[in-house]
Amino acid sequence: MRAKKWLLLGSVVGALIIVGCGEPKSGVSKENKEYRKETKGAPKWVVGDLNEIKMHNKEYTSVFLGRGEYDIVSGDVSFATDQAAAAAKANLASNLKTELTKEVQSHKASDGNSMNNTSSVDVGEKVDKVLNATKLLARWVGKDKVWVLYGLDQGVVSKVRQELGLQ
Repeated sequence: MRAKKWLLLGSVVGALIIVGCGEPKSGVSKENKEYRKETKGAPKWVVGDLNEIKMHNKEYTSVFLGRGEYDIVSGDVSFATDQAAAAAKANLASNLKTELTKEVQSHKASDGNSMNNTSSVDVGEKVDKVLNATKLLARWVGKDKVWVLYGLDQGVVSKVRQELGLQ
C-alpha cells in the first residue's frame, strides 16, 4: 500500500513538471506584446519614462510633462485626441501636486511644523489655477490609439512654488 502512495505521488509530481510548472517560453505577456506591437515606431515619449526623456531631450528640459492616451473609436481621432488631452492634463496635475506637496512637507518639517490639510488644499488650488497654461507639445496617432504629451513651462511652476513660499 505504501508503494502505491509513493508511486502515485511520484506520478503527480512528474506530470506537474511535464505539464508546465517551469518557466514560460517568454517573460512577456500577451498584453505587453500587443502594446509593443502597437507602439512600434512611436517616439520615445510615448513609451518611455517621462523623467528620463526630460533629462535627455533638450526640447523637454524646461517643461513639466504629462502624457495621456485614448482609444480611437469609430475612426474619430479628434475625439480620441481630446480625451487623451484631458488624461494628459490630469496626469500632469497629479504629478505636479504630488511633487509640490512633498516639497511643502519637507519645507514645513525643516521649520519644525507639520503639513496641515489647508496646505494640501492650497497646493491643489494653485496647481488647478495654472493648468490652463499647459500646452500640447506632441501627438502621436497609432493604429488604434492616440497619445499626447502636454507640458507646463517651468516658469509657471516656479511661480506656484513662490506662491507656496518654497522659493
